[in-house]
Amino acid sequence: MKKTKTPKPQKTKLPMSLLKKSLLYILAAALLGAVIYFIFYVFRYMLEDDYEALLSSYDVPVSTAWSPLTDTAPAIDGFSLAAENEYLKLYTEVDTANVAVYDKRNGAIFYTNPPDADEDKIANNVNINYLKSQMIVTYFNRMVRTGIYDSYSFAVEKGQFEIESLADGLRYRYRVGELPQRSAGIVPIYLSEEQLADLADKLGEDEGPSFARRYIPSDEAPGILELNTPTQNNRRQLMQMEGLLEEIGWTEEDYIEAMEKVGPLAEAMIPISFDIALDYRLEEDGLLVSIPVSEIESYGGGSIYSIQLLRYMGAAGMDESGYFVVPNGSGSIIHFNNGKQHYPSYQQAVYGIDPLVASMVQLENTENVKLPLFGICRADNTILATIEGGRTLSSITAAVSGAFNEYNYAYNTFSIGSADNLYNFGTTALDVYVREPDIYDTNLSIRYSFLTEDKTGYAQLANYYRDRLIREGELKPAGTVAQASAPIDIPFYYDVVGAVKETGHFLGVQYHRILPMTTYLEAQLMAEELRAAGINTQVMNFQGWFNGGYYQNSIEKIKPLRKLGSKRELNTLSRDMQIGGGRFYADVVAQKVTWADKSFNYRAEASRYFGPGFVAGFGQTHPTMMWTTASLGYVETLYNYISPRYLPRYVGKFIKKLEQYDIEGIALRDLGDNLCSDKKRSRIINREQTLDIILAQYDLLAQTDKKLMASAAFDYSFPYLDDIINVPLGSNGFFIIDADIPLYEMIIHGSINYAGNLLNFNDNEDKTDIVLRMIEYGASPHYAFTWAEANKMKYTGLSHYYNSSFAVVKHEAADIYGQVNAALKYVNGALMIDHVTMGDVRAVTYDNGVTIYVNYGHADVTLDGVTIPARGWSM
Repeated sequence: MKKTKTPKPQKTKLPMSLLKKSLLYILAAALLGAVIYFIFYVFRYMLEDDYEALLSSYDVPVSTAWSPLTDTAPAIDGFSLAAENEYLKLYTEVDTANVAVYDKRNGAIFYTNPPDADEDKIANNVNINYLKSQMIVTYFNRMVRTGIYDSYSFAVEKGQFEIESLADGLRYRYRVGELPQRSAGIVPIYLSEEQLADLADKLGEDEGPSFARRYIPSDEAPGILELNTPTQNNRRQLMQMEGLLEEIGWTEEDYIEAMEKVGPLAEAMIPISFDIALDYRLEEDGLLVSIPVSEIESYGGGSIYSIQLLRYMGAAGMDESGYFVVPNGSGSIIHFNNGKQHYPSYQQAVYGIDPLVASMVQLENTENVKLPLFGICRADNTILATIEGGRTLSSITAAVSGAFNEYNYAYNTFSIGSADNLYNFGTTALDVYVREPDIYDTNLSIRYSFLTEDKTGYAQLANYYRDRLIREGELKPAGTVAQASAPIDIPFYYDVVGAVKETGHFLGVQYHRILPMTTYLEAQLMAEELRAAGINTQVMNFQGWFNGGYYQNSIEKIKPLRKLGSKRELNTLSRDMQIGGGRFYADVVAQKVTWADKSFNYRAEASRYFGPGFVAGFGQTHPTMMWTTASLGYVETLYNYISPRYLPRYVGKFIKKLEQYDIEGIALRDLGDNLCSDKKRSRIINREQTLDIILAQYDLLAQTDKKLMASAAFDYSFPYLDDIINVPLGSNGFFIIDADIPLYEMIIHGSINYAGNLLNFNDNEDKTDIVLRMIEYGASPHYAFTWAEANKMKYTGLSHYYNSSFAVVKHEAADIYGQVNAALKYVNGALMIDHVTMGDVRAVTYDNGVTIYVNYGHADVTLDGVTIPARGWSM
């Protein structure tokens, strides 16, 4: 039988044209996707400039020729009258630029510089010059090396200053630095080829060619022309060239500009100098002193880093008694002539150091300055200095006599420029310094208020400043004043940890999962148990309720955690807290974004360091290396700052999403005490601009009509807040400090409710001391609770919350609250108007007539007919 061969099946081949079309479609789709993403990127990141409309500006007062006023009753010999109002007279000594204020109410005179500086027996020549200076300028040269000019020896003594009149004061214009020493007048020694060609063209066919022939190629730099040596040594030819240049309108400013363009070759010809205007204007009972940065001109390639302004304003001599008030923690005093001249002076940056400038190594653990002010208190008068412009660029210094001179003095330094150190490594290790291209354009200003004898001392200083803030709308008016016969319970503050990220593993792959620690229903049980323990006025701050838990993702969206309960249960919790006489806050982290957030484009939206342009990263402090960028095994504790440029978008979207939730308040964990710049080279945002942007976000949040609470709030937050937690109840332990005072608390008590730091984790202090301090400072207790046992968080980024179990801590919390409330319920809502230290006893007086005595000693004390028990208090 003949076999038939079965044919093999033929493979189907796509026509070549169809294959090419498929590849083209794929490429087109990829290209379209890339174009769409590029457009998205451009509009979302590169064109985001809405923040610019939020930035503030300032006006520079118009000055006129100097014209002193007629003074019918001169108060200071040798000084001319510049301005006068109901309370004060402003004088100046035109030959020295010294300025003085005469207080017509009590005859006190306050000098910007000690009149007898030359008689100082301690100061050397440099420090005597400082005593005579109104400004001390630290600058960078072209090589980013620093130098110092004082306004006396580098301006006044050289005659490089002039005076002008203002409507309510005066202006001094200084040329601080060295002026060019030139044998050639305004004839430039060096020119580029383009510059010479331009000059020759302006001189015309008759003079231009002969002028140009006098320049030859420089041996020191290619492309640069140098005036030939014979001409430089011929005075007659130089005068002829100078005359030609003057005929075409060439000025000294043109000379300097031309020389600066040729770079380092001109440094010897144009030494570094700065034109700086300094304004003095009377305002009611104060003097406003300001430096408009827009008026600053730099020469010789220099750039200003910082300006110490009126270092010796109101300085006290070695024969005077009194003290400084400084915003160290809650507040501190430093007595004049306290013998601590061998210790470092007090110095702190207002609002802390910019995170982008701060060291990456934890050098100290200090409380940031929250109030931009300092005081100089004498028996018969007080000067209150408040930083009005340039607060975020400021640092306050106070020093006692004996170290550099015979004076006790306090002043402010404005840092208006910045530099960065880049460490290059490889075949050669090298430090390379770079500086920011421009100084920060803002109005640097300090207001010196002169308080008379009835307002002297730190308590009256606090009263004066609080009243001023209320009058100016920067602080809410005080609440209902409590009466001794009708006490009002103080609030009890507690943070509730809802959820935290926990590290899990699946098939060997690590991932994050949500660990619920307190549900909404469990939080309600907490509130009920606290009420049963006698705590009726409660303020609950619910943390870790959305976007991944306690270490929260960005706030562009709100994704509540279902493991904690439903949205309805969240709203019910907030409503029940209000019905029970308390307040409910939902905690929000607005500026810091955890590294665990996969949707946040940190490369585009995070703040950057200036020098290398790296994204700024932060984290925990390493316990041995003290680095502040450690994760300690928990990546969620690492974070970036959202650039201020993009903050309005995030806050705006958060507010829009928040409309879906019926919650009473928002707790701003990081908006009230964090000011981070963005030093991205293409668009630098300094801290003053960051402050403008943050205040605009506060305005938006206030429009939601929800209550606002902040943590460790700086003073710019005061107008918006109903509550503050984590306020300082003490100071940083600097050696120069003589005593702590509740300055911060005296200003806000009665206007904003507040509590100190968490008490769960304060193991280093006696509980009795803690209770007494809260009573003295008028502060409520503050705890952190979890319904689940705290040991469940042992292997999370929140492992340091080791004592948060509600069942364990609630009895201690109720006991401490009862002790503190027994005293403070009689002054809840009242103004704290006086604070006096008498040995171990503190007497705190309120405007409702109640005085509370706190005795830190170990023996009973009787004062004003009141016996204060040892380690106790009386009313």
